[in-house]
Amino acid sequence: MRSLVLLRHGEREAGGVHLTRRGARLAAQLGQHLPRFDRVAVSPKPRAIETAEAMGYDVDAELSVFGELPDAIDRWIERESPRSFADYLALVERVEEVRSHAQVLAGHLGDQLEGPPEGGRLLLVSHGGVIELSAVGALGEATIGWGPTLGLLEGVELERERSVWRGGAVLRHEK
Repeated sequence: MRSLVLLRHGEREAGGVHLTRRGARLAAQLGQHLPRFDRVAVSPKPRAIETAEAMGYDVDAELSVFGELPDAIDRWIERESPRSFADYLALVERVEEVRSHAQVLAGHLGDQLEGPPEGGRLLLVSHGGVIELSAVGALGEATIGWGPTLGLLEGVELERERSVWRGGAVLRHEK
């Protein structure tokens, strides 16, 4: 079994691309409480890279597919304004284009988990919307009770054995 933590980046200024000082400080604090990972991948956006580095990790790979959603998918999400994993699941079930992209994201996650050794762990720092859609693509209805969409520095942990997603959990912190 291998596991993957998908983590949303830290705080940035509205419309900015870099972490704020507070965002970097909170990421560093979180990094002190997380285990080591066999591999660390990030979206190529500066705030994702800076989050992983502030947490104390060396970045092994930048993965553009986890950097942003295609325009058509982004428009669906903007129009629907999902506020929970259940809302993302409903959107995936209702809209073929969104379902297809969720499956593509889940496939890329599975590919990334081929890198770490058996029992290994991968960290992927990405963005709101991308993470929720990826998790729903991987686990489907198992995400329905995961509650609201992710806040900053929150994420999900997914487990995969061979080529099958086995389970997961949402990772939240106290506000």
